[in-house]
Amino acid sequence: MSHAYKGQPRTAAPGIEGLVRRTLAERVGAELAGAIPVTEKFTDLGIDSLDLVVTLATLERECGVERIADGELWDIADSIGSLTAYLTEHATVLPGDAR
Repeated sequence: MSHAYKGQPRTAAPGIEGLVRRTLAERVGAELAGAIPVTEKFTDLGIDSLDLVVTLATLERECGVERIADGELWDIADSIGSLTAYLTEHATVLPGDAR
């Protein structure tokens, strides 16, 4: 089943967007991760699938989210907003800094 979360999250859990940005910053740098508009596509910024896969692996572990299939990667996590919305809906655990 494909989930397409586009645009700004409807009701993001407090701190999840910050967690996404901090985790992404480990791959692309804090300056870029902090400045990305919520709806900007990662591919438009040159963020590649390896950066995204590594970021997702960390977020999946920290938030208790079932692994996202490779074929759904860009449908679920094509922007900060879509990834935040997905984690908000599917997280079973919220790390301390995402509460």
